[in-house]
Amino acid sequence: MNAQQLLDLFLKQIFGQPFILIGIIVLIGHLAMKQGISKALTGAIKASVGVIVMGMGAGALIGNFNKLITSIQTSTGINGAGLNTYPTMMAGYQKMDSVLGDGTGVSWGIYTMLIAFVINLILVALRKWTKIRAVYLTGNVMIVQTGITTYLVWKFLGTGMIGTVIIAGIIMALYWGIFATLLIKPTNIITGADFTVAHQQMFVSYLAYKIAPKLGDPKDDIEQKKMPSYLNILQDNIIATALVMFISIAIIFLAIGASNIDWLRSAEGLNQKGLTNNLVFLLWITITLTANIFVLLAGVRLFVGEIMLSFKGISEKLLPGAVAGVDCAATFAFAPKSVVLGFLFGTVGQVIGLLGLIVFKSPIFLIPGFIPLFFDNATIAVFANKFGGWKAAAMICTINGIIQIFGSMLAISMTGLTWWQGSADYATVWVVIIAILKAIGSWFGIPVGA
Repeated sequence: MNAQQLLDLFLKQIFGQPFILIGIIVLIGHLAMKQGISKALTGAIKASVGVIVMGMGAGALIGNFNKLITSIQTSTGINGAGLNTYPTMMAGYQKMDSVLGDGTGVSWGIYTMLIAFVINLILVALRKWTKIRAVYLTGNVMIVQTGITTYLVWKFLGTGMIGTVIIAGIIMALYWGIFATLLIKPTNIITGADFTVAHQQMFVSYLAYKIAPKLGDPKDDIEQKKMPSYLNILQDNIIATALVMFISIAIIFLAIGASNIDWLRSAEGLNQKGLTNNLVFLLWITITLTANIFVLLAGVRLFVGEIMLSFKGISEKLLPGAVAGVDCAATFAFAPKSVVLGFLFGTVGQVIGLLGLIVFKSPIFLIPGFIPLFFDNATIAVFANKFGGWKAAAMICTINGIIQIFGSMLAISMTGLTWWQGSADYATVWVVIIAILKAIGSWFGIPVGA
């Protein structure tokens, strides 16, 4: 084997294959924590399987969703796009792979995540000067955010692997560290526990914490009021996802008309000619897309759980006393009624935003996704209700829903993707970051990537 073949083996066939790369990282992490070869191999295999399952779910979801987008474009001339986290990451990777080769996007994204995590640890180690105290440990979110950031840097700055990974890693680590640190105090007041929220609505949650007292009274706490028991069903992720999908696809059916619904049934569309009843076909699409998302998330959970054991162990050994940044769902048990309140009023806001797109004749129509709709508004409501009562939470979540729609529309128009993250910070802070990256690329005359 010559040098070129050896280089190809390591860079493309081993470290260029995400399922192998993730498996190696998990294996090393478990061994470094002295958990034994059996535990290390088990974790590595689970993580590798998770990466493959994630790809299967994402591929099916994007493929099926693109048929809906095509039907919208054909019937109305309007470009369609979906709001969801994981499909956005995979859509960016697909763009990179189309230029750089299969598997490149995911590999670069994983490298970015590792670099960003190391920089986050360094910033916390230097907290005397940086004031950053939070170590970001929400693995599923880290993977999504680093993937999207990797794509954005590559697209607008035209950098190679090393440049893309370093720049994206710095941007990511600063976002994680700064905003998770801002939420340490309010999270402690809400939970009484020594952790902070590390997710995708940190900036807007901090705004809610600051603004809510000016909009309402913290004594008017929703947690002290009685709510209808049937609303508890909305806390089930699968049910709520299916509900959002059903409403969204029903609206699409009304917009595209009978002929395009028939096209969706055809072999060229979703290949379901036997489902001649429109309601049955609508239910099939709803359940199929919900199942696609479930498979995607199942894959993510498989490898995220394993890789975060390694990350958590490393951070605890290197930085004892640092504040752990965890999933926003960790706050939900402390304010379950706020969670439902946020989801309901976030939905109201997104509906208003979608009507606004129609009224203002936007060239882009958005299909809401459960993850940004539920988790963002639920978390923001927890902070808003605690510091300003339920009325403040209702107002803030309604406004946030509107911002999620219009901010995401701006992000989609700049990135050219048919999916966008949709989360609160990705409709505000990250719109600004995209604009800055695009401006820098333009100033230097860098051709915009795929």
